[in-house]
Amino acid sequence: MSRAPRSKPTANKSSLLTALEFCSVVSEKTGAPYETHIGLRNNWAIAFNGIVAAGSPIVEDLHCCPHNLMLIEALSKCDENFSLTQLDNGRLSIKSGKFKAVVPCLDPELMQNAFPDPNIAPITNAFKEAVEAVGVLASENAQHVLTASVLMNGPSVISTNRVMIMEYWTGLDLPSGIPLPKQFVAALVKQKKNLIGFGFSNNSATFHFEDGCWIKTQLYSDEWPDVSKILNREANLWSIDAGFYKALDAVAAFSEDGNVYSDLNLLMSHADSAIGATHECAGIPKGFVYPIKQLKIIQPHVQKIDWMANGVHDSSYCLVFQGGNMRGVISGRQKQ
Repeated sequence: MSRAPRSKPTANKSSLLTALEFCSVVSEKTGAPYETHIGLRNNWAIAFNGIVAAGSPIVEDLHCCPHNLMLIEALSKCDENFSLTQLDNGRLSIKSGKFKAVVPCLDPELMQNAFPDPNIAPITNAFKEAVEAVGVLASENAQHVLTASVLMNGPSVISTNRVMIMEYWTGLDLPSGIPLPKQFVAALVKQKKNLIGFGFSNNSATFHFEDGCWIKTQLYSDEWPDVSKILNREANLWSIDAGFYKALDAVAAFSEDGNVYSDLNLLMSHADSAIGATHECAGIPKGFVYPIKQLKIIQPHVQKIDWMANGVHDSSYCLVFQGGNMRGVISGRQKQ
Protein backbone atom coordinates (compact mmCIF):
# COMPACT_ATOMS: atom_id res chain seq x y z
CA MET A 1 0.00 0.00 0.00
CA SER A 2 1.55 3.35 -1.03
CA ARG A 3 2.16 6.08 1.48
CA ALA A 4 -0.04 9.19 1.30
CA PRO A 5 1.75 12.21 -0.11
CA ARG A 6 3.49 14.33 2.52
CA SER A 7 4.32 17.92 1.65
CA LYS A 8 7.38 19.48 3.29
CA PRO A 9 7.61 23.24 2.66
CA THR A 10 11.20 24.36 2.81
CA ALA A 11 12.26 27.89 3.68
CA ASN A 12 15.92 27.66 2.80
CA LYS A 13 16.77 25.97 -0.47
CA SER A 14 20.49 26.69 -0.16
CA SER A 15 21.01 24.68 3.02
CA LEU A 16 19.53 21.48 1.56
CA LEU A 17 21.26 22.00 -1.77
CA THR A 18 24.58 22.58 0.03
CA ALA A 19 24.14 19.35 1.99
CA LEU A 20 23.39 17.34 -1.15
CA GLU A 21 26.34 18.87 -2.98
CA PHE A 22 28.64 18.02 -0.07
CA CYS A 23 27.55 14.38 -0.33
CA SER A 24 27.74 14.37 -4.14
CA VAL A 25 31.49 13.64 -3.99
CA VAL A 26 30.50 9.99 -3.55
CA SER A 27 27.54 10.05 -5.96
CA GLU A 28 27.42 9.01 -9.62
CA LYS A 29 24.93 9.95 -12.33
CA THR A 30 24.61 6.32 -13.42
CA GLY A 31 25.54 3.06 -11.78
CA ALA A 32 24.33 0.78 -9.02
CA PRO A 33 21.57 2.24 -6.81
CA TYR A 34 23.92 2.74 -3.87
CA GLU A 35 26.19 4.79 -6.14
CA THR A 36 23.45 7.09 -7.45
CA HIS A 37 20.98 7.55 -4.57
CA ILE A 38 21.22 9.30 -1.21
CA GLY A 39 19.48 8.59 2.07
CA LEU A 40 17.45 11.44 3.61
CA ARG A 41 16.28 10.43 7.09
CA ASN A 42 16.49 11.50 10.72
CA ASN A 43 17.51 15.01 9.60
CA TRP A 44 20.59 13.68 7.82
CA ALA A 45 21.65 13.37 4.19
CA ILE A 46 24.02 10.41 3.78
CA ALA A 47 25.51 8.99 0.58
CA PHE A 48 27.51 5.73 0.69
CA ASN A 49 29.03 4.05 -2.37
CA GLY A 50 30.31 0.99 -0.54
CA ILE A 51 33.77 2.45 0.16
CA VAL A 52 33.30 6.15 0.94
CA ALA A 53 30.39 7.78 2.77
CA ALA A 54 29.53 11.46 3.18
CA GLY A 55 27.02 12.88 5.62
CA SER A 56 25.52 16.32 6.26
CA PRO A 57 22.84 17.45 8.73
CA ILE A 58 19.63 18.80 7.17
CA VAL A 59 16.61 20.64 8.56
CA GLU A 60 14.08 18.70 6.47
CA ASP A 61 12.26 15.79 8.15
CA LEU A 62 12.27 13.42 5.18
CA HIS A 63 12.40 9.65 4.91
CA CYS A 64 13.33 8.77 1.35
CA CYS A 65 16.29 7.88 -0.88
CA PRO A 66 16.20 10.04 -4.03
CA HIS A 67 18.62 10.06 -6.93
CA ASN A 68 21.13 12.57 -5.57
CA LEU A 69 22.38 14.30 -8.72
CA MET A 70 18.85 14.55 -10.14
CA LEU A 71 17.62 16.14 -6.90
CA ILE A 72 20.53 18.58 -6.96
CA GLU A 73 19.62 19.49 -10.54
CA ALA A 74 15.97 20.02 -9.60
CA LEU A 75 16.77 22.19 -6.57
CA SER A 76 19.15 24.30 -8.62
CA LYS A 77 16.14 25.27 -10.80
CA CYS A 78 14.02 26.40 -7.82
CA ASP A 79 13.74 29.84 -6.28
CA GLU A 80 13.72 30.34 -2.50
CA ASN A 81 10.06 29.34 -2.21
CA PHE A 82 9.61 25.68 -2.99
CA SER A 83 8.15 22.49 -1.54
CA LEU A 84 9.08 18.83 -1.39
CA THR A 85 6.35 16.18 -1.44
CA GLN A 86 6.92 12.47 -0.89
CA LEU A 87 4.45 10.89 -3.28
CA ASP A 88 5.49 7.38 -2.22
CA ASN A 89 8.72 5.43 -1.71
CA GLY A 90 9.44 5.70 -5.41
CA ARG A 91 8.94 9.42 -6.07
CA LEU A 92 9.82 12.81 -4.62
CA SER A 93 8.08 15.87 -6.08
CA ILE A 94 9.74 19.31 -6.10
CA LYS A 95 7.66 22.41 -6.92
CA SER A 96 8.72 26.03 -7.18
CA GLY A 97 6.58 28.60 -8.99
CA LYS A 98 6.01 27.33 -12.52
CA PHE A 99 8.68 24.64 -12.14
CA LYS A 100 7.97 21.03 -11.13
CA ALA A 101 10.17 17.92 -11.14
CA VAL A 102 9.68 14.34 -9.95
CA VAL A 103 12.85 12.60 -8.78
CA PRO A 104 12.95 8.78 -8.57
CA CYS A 105 13.59 7.25 -5.14
CA LEU A 106 14.54 3.87 -3.75
CA ASP A 107 12.84 2.16 -0.84
CA PRO A 108 14.92 3.27 2.21
CA GLU A 109 14.95 -0.32 3.43
CA LEU A 110 17.01 -1.26 0.37
CA MET A 111 19.74 1.34 1.03
CA GLN A 112 22.70 0.62 3.28
CA ASN A 113 23.22 3.33 5.88
CA ALA A 114 26.53 4.62 7.23
CA PHE A 115 27.45 6.21 10.54
CA PRO A 116 30.57 8.25 11.37
CA ASP A 117 33.30 7.17 13.75
CA PRO A 118 33.32 9.40 16.87
CA ASN A 119 35.55 12.46 16.71
CA ILE A 120 38.51 11.65 18.99
CA ALA A 121 41.36 13.85 17.74
CA PRO A 122 41.67 17.43 16.46
CA ILE A 123 42.74 17.94 12.86
CA THR A 124 43.17 20.91 10.52
CA ASN A 125 43.15 21.65 6.80
CA ALA A 126 46.87 20.91 6.83
CA PHE A 127 45.86 17.28 6.44
CA LYS A 128 43.87 18.01 3.28
CA GLU A 129 46.80 19.95 1.85
CA ALA A 130 49.14 17.05 2.60
CA VAL A 131 47.06 14.25 1.08
CA GLU A 132 46.32 16.40 -1.97
CA ALA A 133 50.05 16.95 -2.51
CA VAL A 134 51.13 13.31 -2.24
CA GLY A 135 47.88 11.69 -3.41
CA VAL A 136 48.72 12.37 -7.07
CA LEU A 137 50.87 9.23 -6.96
CA ALA A 138 48.11 6.87 -5.81
CA SER A 139 45.70 5.24 -8.26
CA GLU A 140 42.14 4.00 -7.74
CA ASN A 141 42.81 1.22 -10.24
CA ALA A 142 45.99 -0.06 -8.59
CA GLN A 143 45.97 -3.71 -7.52
CA HIS A 144 48.14 -3.31 -4.40
CA VAL A 145 47.50 -1.26 -1.27
CA LEU A 146 50.93 0.35 -1.67
CA THR A 147 49.96 2.14 -4.88
CA ALA A 148 46.20 2.44 -4.26
CA SER A 149 46.33 4.47 -1.05
CA VAL A 150 47.86 7.31 0.94
CA LEU A 151 49.43 6.17 4.20
CA MET A 152 48.71 8.05 7.43
CA ASN A 153 52.08 7.97 9.18
CA GLY A 154 51.55 9.88 12.43
CA PRO A 155 52.66 13.47 11.75
CA SER A 156 53.05 12.82 8.01
CA VAL A 157 51.38 11.18 5.00
CA ILE A 158 53.13 9.07 2.34
CA SER A 159 52.26 7.96 -1.18
CA THR A 160 54.07 6.11 -3.98
CA ASN A 161 53.66 4.83 -7.53
CA ARG A 162 56.73 2.56 -7.19
CA VAL A 163 58.78 4.93 -9.39
CA MET A 164 58.54 7.78 -6.90
CA ILE A 165 57.69 8.19 -3.22
CA MET A 166 56.69 11.41 -1.40
CA GLU A 167 56.22 12.23 2.27
CA TYR A 168 54.50 15.40 3.53
CA TRP A 169 54.63 16.57 7.16
CA THR A 170 51.39 17.85 8.65
CA GLY A 171 52.60 18.32 12.24
CA LEU A 172 49.36 16.71 13.45
CA ASP A 173 49.23 14.09 16.20
CA LEU A 174 47.48 11.30 14.30
CA PRO A 175 47.73 7.48 14.21
CA SER A 176 50.23 5.63 12.02
CA GLY A 177 49.78 2.72 9.65
CA ILE A 178 46.36 3.70 8.24
CA PRO A 179 46.14 3.40 4.43
CA LEU A 180 43.44 5.70 3.02
CA PRO A 181 42.00 4.63 -0.37
CA LYS A 182 42.66 7.00 -3.28
CA GLN A 183 38.91 7.21 -3.88
CA PHE A 184 38.49 8.67 -0.40
CA VAL A 185 41.42 11.07 -0.80
CA ALA A 186 39.89 12.39 -4.04
CA ALA A 187 36.58 13.01 -2.24
CA LEU A 188 38.23 14.66 0.77
CA VAL A 189 40.27 17.22 -1.15
CA LYS A 190 37.20 18.38 -3.11
CA GLN A 191 35.60 19.69 0.08
CA LYS A 192 36.09 23.39 0.80
CA LYS A 193 34.81 23.14 4.39
CA ASN A 194 37.25 23.28 7.31
CA LEU A 195 38.38 20.03 8.93
CA ILE A 196 38.16 19.88 12.72
CA GLY A 197 38.31 16.25 13.85
CA PHE A 198 39.25 12.65 13.16
CA GLY A 199 38.04 9.27 14.35
CA PHE A 200 38.72 5.66 13.36
CA SER A 201 38.01 2.01 14.05
CA ASN A 202 39.57 -1.27 12.92
CA ASN A 203 38.08 -0.96 9.44
CA SER A 204 37.10 2.69 8.94
CA ALA A 205 38.21 6.29 9.40
CA THR A 206 36.10 9.45 9.57
CA PHE A 207 37.03 13.09 9.04
CA HIS A 208 34.75 15.69 10.64
CA PHE A 209 34.09 19.24 9.43
CA GLU A 210 33.21 22.38 11.38
CA ASP A 211 29.52 22.43 10.42
CA GLY A 212 28.77 18.84 11.46
CA CYS A 213 29.43 17.24 8.07
CA TRP A 214 31.70 14.22 7.79
CA ILE A 215 33.37 11.91 5.28
CA LYS A 216 34.06 8.29 6.15
CA THR A 217 36.06 5.60 4.36
CA GLN A 218 36.44 1.86 4.63
CA LEU A 219 40.08 0.85 5.18
CA TYR A 220 42.26 -1.75 3.50
CA SER A 221 42.92 -4.89 5.50
CA ASP A 222 46.41 -5.12 3.96
CA GLU A 223 49.31 -3.18 5.46
CA TRP A 224 51.99 -1.07 3.85
CA PRO A 225 55.56 -2.41 3.84
CA ASP A 226 58.22 -0.45 5.72
CA VAL A 227 59.37 2.37 3.41
CA SER A 228 61.50 4.24 5.97
CA LYS A 229 64.79 2.99 4.47
CA ILE A 230 63.87 4.53 1.13
CA LEU A 231 63.01 7.92 2.61
CA ASN A 232 65.79 8.05 5.22
CA ARG A 233 68.69 7.35 2.83
CA GLU A 234 71.84 9.47 2.93
CA ALA A 235 71.96 12.26 0.38
CA ASN A 236 74.17 15.19 -0.59
CA LEU A 237 71.53 17.89 -0.98
CA TRP A 238 72.16 21.17 -2.80
CA SER A 239 69.85 24.03 -3.74
CA ILE A 240 68.27 23.37 -7.13
CA ASP A 241 69.37 25.72 -9.90
CA ALA A 242 66.77 28.41 -10.58
CA GLY A 243 66.89 27.65 -14.29
CA PHE A 244 66.32 23.91 -14.07
CA TYR A 245 62.59 23.88 -14.83
CA LYS A 246 63.02 26.34 -17.67
CA ALA A 247 65.56 23.92 -19.14
CA LEU A 248 63.25 20.96 -18.53
CA ASP A 249 60.33 22.70 -20.25
CA ALA A 250 62.56 23.50 -23.20
CA VAL A 251 63.53 19.90 -23.92
CA ALA A 252 60.44 18.02 -22.67
CA ALA A 253 58.42 18.33 -25.88
CA PHE A 254 61.25 16.70 -27.85
CA SER A 255 61.40 13.58 -25.67
CA GLU A 256 60.13 10.44 -27.35
CA ASP A 257 60.10 8.15 -24.30
CA GLY A 258 58.95 10.57 -21.58
CA ASN A 259 62.41 10.77 -20.03
CA VAL A 260 65.03 13.48 -19.69
CA TYR A 261 68.75 12.66 -19.96
CA SER A 262 71.82 14.50 -18.70
CA ASP A 263 75.40 15.30 -19.49
CA LEU A 264 77.60 17.61 -17.44
CA ASN A 265 75.62 20.86 -16.97
CA LEU A 266 73.31 19.79 -19.78
CA LEU A 267 69.73 18.49 -20.02
CA MET A 268 68.84 16.41 -23.08
CA SER A 269 65.69 14.98 -24.61
CA HIS A 270 67.64 11.94 -25.83
CA ALA A 271 70.67 9.96 -24.71
CA ASP A 272 72.51 11.32 -27.75
CA SER A 273 72.91 15.12 -27.60
CA ALA A 274 72.92 15.23 -31.41
CA ILE A 275 69.24 14.18 -31.42
CA GLY A 276 66.26 16.23 -30.23
CA ALA A 277 66.89 19.18 -27.93
CA THR A 278 69.40 20.18 -25.27
CA HIS A 279 69.52 23.03 -22.76
CA GLU A 280 72.40 24.14 -20.57
CA CYS A 281 71.75 24.03 -16.82
CA ALA A 282 74.30 24.58 -14.07
CA GLY A 283 74.84 21.86 -11.50
CA ILE A 284 73.57 18.95 -13.58
CA PRO A 285 75.74 15.82 -13.32
CA LYS A 286 76.39 13.45 -16.18
CA GLY A 287 74.52 10.20 -16.62
CA PHE A 288 71.02 10.33 -15.15
CA VAL A 289 67.70 9.42 -16.78
CA TYR A 290 64.46 10.48 -15.03
CA PRO A 291 60.78 10.53 -16.02
CA ILE A 292 59.71 14.05 -16.94
CA LYS A 293 56.27 13.50 -15.40
CA GLN A 294 57.76 12.81 -11.96
CA LEU A 295 60.04 15.85 -12.13
CA LYS A 296 56.99 18.00 -12.93
CA ILE A 297 55.12 16.66 -9.90
CA ILE A 298 57.80 17.84 -7.47
CA GLN A 299 58.19 21.27 -9.09
CA PRO A 300 55.98 23.15 -6.55
CA HIS A 301 57.89 21.63 -3.63
CA VAL A 302 61.54 20.98 -4.44
CA GLN A 303 64.17 23.32 -3.00
CA LYS A 304 67.17 21.04 -2.41
CA ILE A 305 68.17 18.04 -4.46
CA ASP A 306 70.70 15.24 -4.82
CA TRP A 307 70.61 14.26 -8.48
CA MET A 308 72.35 10.92 -8.11
CA ALA A 309 72.15 9.50 -4.62
CA ASN A 310 72.98 5.84 -4.10
CA GLY A 311 70.16 3.50 -5.03
CA VAL A 312 69.06 0.27 -3.41
CA HIS A 313 71.60 -1.70 -5.47
CA ASP A 314 75.15 -0.84 -6.51
CA SER A 315 74.04 -0.49 -10.10
CA SER A 316 71.22 1.93 -9.34
CA TYR A 317 70.83 5.59 -8.40
CA CYS A 318 68.01 7.89 -7.41
CA LEU A 319 67.02 11.52 -7.06
CA VAL A 320 66.44 12.69 -3.48
CA PHE A 321 64.65 15.99 -2.87
CA GLN A 322 63.41 18.18 -0.04
CA GLY A 323 61.31 21.34 0.07
CA GLY A 324 58.93 22.94 2.52
CA ASN A 325 57.02 20.16 4.29
CA MET A 326 57.86 17.53 1.67
CA ARG A 327 60.63 15.12 0.86
CA GLY A 328 60.86 12.25 -1.56
CA VAL A 329 62.78 9.97 -3.90
CA ILE A 330 62.58 9.26 -7.65
CA SER A 331 64.14 6.10 -9.02
CA GLY A 332 66.59 6.48 -11.89
CA ARG A 333 67.17 4.16 -14.82
CA GLN A 334 69.69 1.35 -14.23
CA LYS A 335 73.31 2.42 -14.71
CA GLN A 336 74.89 1.26 -17.94
